[in-house]
Amino acid sequence: MKQTFSFIGAGNMASAIITGLKGNKICIYDKNAQAYNKFSDTDCMFATDIPSCVEFGSVVFLCVKPQNFNEILPILAECDLNGKIIVSIAAGITLSRIENYLPNTPVIRTIPNTPLLIGKGVTGICRNRYVNDKLFSEICRLFSCLGEIIVVREEEINAITAATSSAPAYVYLFIKAMADAGKELGITDPDLIKHICDTVIGSATLLRNSNKTPDELIQSVKSPNGTTERALNVFESNDFKGIVFEAMKECAERAKELSEQQ
Repeated sequence: MKQTFSFIGAGNMASAIITGLKGNKICIYDKNAQAYNKFSDTDCMFATDIPSCVEFGSVVFLCVKPQNFNEILPILAECDLNGKIIVSIAAGITLSRIENYLPNTPVIRTIPNTPLLIGKGVTGICRNRYVNDKLFSEICRLFSCLGEIIVVREEEINAITAATSSAPAYVYLFIKAMADAGKELGITDPDLIKHICDTVIGSATLLRNSNKTPDELIQSVKSPNGTTERALNVFESNDFKGIVFEAMKECAERAKELSEQQ
């Protein structure tokens, strides 16, 4: 991409994206100057304020927490954004909310997840009407270098947040529960979590690369009146699928609440 890049915020997600942009001209602003330390061995420039950082880049990434947008959007509204594109990675911050401060500005909204940090992320992405196909393809290509992308309508973003962006936490919780149960059952191997992770990775890879449905692969593991069936019966009797649905519904609802806060 023959673009220059500005980053408002330098947290983990920003760091992952910056890594994917290695070799490009990048300027970073973060109100915590210590955040710059992790970029000391890069060619990144560091700004002393938001306006000077914005001035540097043709693509401006907004990588701050949702609650900080009320602080930064008025500042951005005073900047010259002619010829620039805004890319937000914040949950709950709608395109229209950004447009209220930055009218007629190309804006792309993304919902990445933390595996972006190792190039295995999944990013939901949508755009406003001012983003042309060429610009959108370039930003999509950038996130494709950090994992998979899902091009969606903005109405789907809250559900995508529940299904992919917040989902790594569900997986970590499940792995922790399995490890804790394994220890209770007498497993002493200090690498138990690693073994469970390998099981999760292997199972997910098999599902992803096969032409089979989850139900078909479940049937391939369990046998009538066997050990797996006994375990699955416990999940079913405790409404495991219902719990997952309720959790995802609450996640999507919270994303909606954030989007309605002005």
